[in-house]
Amino acid sequence: MRSRNGGMMKRFSVCAALFMMVPALALAHVSVAPREAKPGAQQQYTVRVPTEGQVATTAVYLQVPDGVTVTEVPQTAGATHEVKKDGDRIVTITWSKEIPAKQSAQFVFTAKNPSAAGQVTWMIQQRFADGTSRDWTPGTRLTETPAGTPPVAPAASATPALATAPAADPAANHAPGHAAAGHQMAPAAGDAAIEKWLAEYDAAFNAKDLDKLATFYHPEVTIYEGGGINRGWADYRDHHLGPELKQFANLQFAHSNTVVRMIGPDAAYATADYSLKARMGERDIDSGGLETLVLVKDGGAWKIRHSHTSSRPRRPAAAK
Repeated sequence: MRSRNGGMMKRFSVCAALFMMVPALALAHVSVAPREAKPGAQQQYTVRVPTEGQVATTAVYLQVPDGVTVTEVPQTAGATHEVKKDGDRIVTITWSKEIPAKQSAQFVFTAKNPSAAGQVTWMIQQRFADGTSRDWTPGTRLTETPAGTPPVAPAASATPALATAPAADPAANHAPGHAAAGHQMAPAAGDAAIEKWLAEYDAAFNAKDLDKLATFYHPEVTIYEGGGINRGWADYRDHHLGPELKQFANLQFAHSNTVVRMIGPDAAYATADYSLKARMGERDIDSGGLETLVLVKDGGAWKIRHSHTSSRPRRPAAAK
């Protein structure tokens, strides 16, 4: 990994620096956007379906959660769809469309949300041309204040407003028997320290150690990926990262080409390439992309306060 901290960065305000974030780290999995919506609202949802492996996707099956009332399923270009009902209520939607390897498709439907706040879990099955399938369970949180845009610091501030969020008890992010101080040493300020810290994150990710990973995230972290959002470490752990890590075997994950920009003694942002290889069920995953992280120092330790991510398809392996 390399680091560059040129003098030109001094010309940028904190606000401008945060707006320079580019899309980054994400495993291309089936997702439903938005990840936050209002209870009782009429909401348009988008199901994004990528084909990660070499076998084309042929169909996508959605089981409508209890309390959700689907009101419209518009026609998707190049696809057909079938709905099944229980009385007047749509209970399943099946879209049929060939999605070649390393490509993706989106399917839209409109639904009325349940009236109470809480979590809606979408039960989705991705079906492939070889007869295999994969189950996914993305979620949408129903809240009166759904997130719209990532927090941005005012230009006049010396450090991002993100850093002023109340600090939570570090021990709250660990399972019983794990001491917070035992998981992450507070790094010194500077680019090299952040790169070392990021390498430690990679090791925790490859070990699938959620207790260790908790020490790298601010309790109120926001995760933007695929048009959706996770708010807070607990939400990200329970409804995104944790379920994915459980499905991975032979996991190999790494950052490279890291560029760190210090925007104050207790704030920085970093951009990096990433690679991810793993076995998921009967399929091999070979994914890559970019990542941007907004970092703040909390209690002497760097924490991820905001992450914005995207993936990109791998080029086919060269013929031997």
